Amino acid sequence: MGGHMAKKSAYLVLMMAGLLCNANAPPAPDESAVERAMRRGLALFLYDQAAWVSSDDLLAKLPAERRSEIGGWVISPRGDKLHVDFFEKMELSSVVYSVDVSGRTLTDAIVYSQNDKPALQEPALRMAHALIAARAEMARRPDWHSCAPAPFNTVVLPPEKDNVVPVYFLTPQTENGSFPFGGHYEIDVAADGKIVSARAFSRSCIALTKATQPSGTTPSALVITHLLDSQPTEVHVFEQFSVGVPVYVGITSTHSMWKVENGQVTQVDDGARATGN
Repeated sequence: MGGHMAKKSAYLVLMMAGLLCNANAPPAPDESAVERAMRRGLALFLYDQAAWVSSDDLLAKLPAERRSEIGGWVISPRGDKLHVDFFEKMELSSVVYSVDVSGRTLTDAIVYSQNDKPALQEPALRMAHALIAARAEMARRPDWHSCAPAPFNTVVLPPEKDNVVPVYFLTPQTENGSFPFGGHYEIDVAADGKIVSARAFSRSCIALTKATQPSGTTPSALVITHLLDSQPTEVHVFEQFSVGVPVYVGITSTHSMWKVENGQVTQVDDGARATGN
């Protein structure tokens, strides 16, 4: 039993390391929309996971009276791990807490004293400034809101080849078995802090439910339609990792059906009836 579990754990570590390499791979010059969706969706999943496991550790270690110091967090690749920096609210260049994350494993976690906070390094510093700029843009869009009774989760990806920083505001999952496919937004911030573009990934709040049937079984796949793009997006890839079963995405504009599973997006021939998004 112990040997089997050790082998399984080692396999999971290797798998996550491989996923991380794929997520952090720079975009190809001729990257297609589907390839972009897969790369970004995988990165969103891994970065979001790193954020919540490090947030739990931070809350356990940082004294309650110091929590108001935190202004946000940014995550940057560091070898086969993700390095998480929680920066100070009043001084973006100061790090309050940092940790390296691999899957759900934390190493080198440090809570810095109030008098000994290191400076935030590039590209994390630029990403922190992009997050603040994106928050200001979100504040100017009152119709963009979370589709859950909870604030957005934020994911800031490293600068792309054009030095634009993608910032995502993601509706969190707040109910077991219910996965929000609506209420997700992207704001792209240039190196000078100007907003390059902004988009919503849906027109409504919609969630897919993987409910257990009376027989005790769960659905083997879920289906949704998408109105705003001609292929599935990174949000579909991101959410499918959490769903755990394939998600079929019907594209309204092209009447095509796509399968999203384990970070892969492929077009399929058979159609299906779906719920609008």
